[in-house]
Amino acid sequence: MAAADVAGDLPFVLSGVHVEPRQLPIAPEITLHLMRDDFPKESLGQADAARLMNAPPYWAFCWGAGQALARWILDNPQAVRGRNVVDFGAGSGVAGISAGRAGAAQVSCVDIDSDALAACAKNSQINNVCVQLASEFCPGERSLLLAADICYQEQGFVGVIEHMRSGGDVIVAESRLRDLSERFPKLTKVGEYRVRTFPDLDESENYDAVHIYCTYQLSKKP
Repeated sequence: MAAADVAGDLPFVLSGVHVEPRQLPIAPEITLHLMRDDFPKESLGQADAARLMNAPPYWAFCWGAGQALARWILDNPQAVRGRNVVDFGAGSGVAGISAGRAGAAQVSCVDIDSDALAACAKNSQINNVCVQLASEFCPGERSLLLAADICYQEQGFVGVIEHMRSGGDVIVAESRLRDLSERFPKLTKVGEYRVRTFPDLDESENYDAVHIYCTYQLSKKP
């Protein structure tokens, strides 16, 4: 896994768009650098506003599946404790940070977007979690893969499948795809949440339902 060279400061979004530390609604133990609630009502030009709506900087929002996965991990620390964890398609790094808070031995945040990796670096710092940063990931049986809302994209879907084929464990949070456990017998549904992207992007309520799947049986010990 190749380490990424990441600048220490948060990436620039657009002039007039503010990013600040915010606690997550369903996981207040975690603080992330995110956009404010007045997005996208700030004074932006039409082209900039369209750009943000059509191709938002994913690291500046905490998507519903990421929040749900973080909440589930914090409530089930035995799922990640002592494991080498990879936050695949990390975005803000929320899943990896929650794993670090829950006792993971090592956390890697992987994203092809260098801005997202820069945000992961800053977010891990304010949560007192140590993470490694990488732009690519090699599946392997020794690591636990965390995946939030990436299976609906081909690259994310293939990455999760290849990791399972290699014998690795996964915990998947999905709001876009349904019944993953029917498609993949190795996956067992272990949780369900209703949560919206933060700050709210005014998406369809169909995406509020997030299902959590896992490839292994959890110990009942906290």
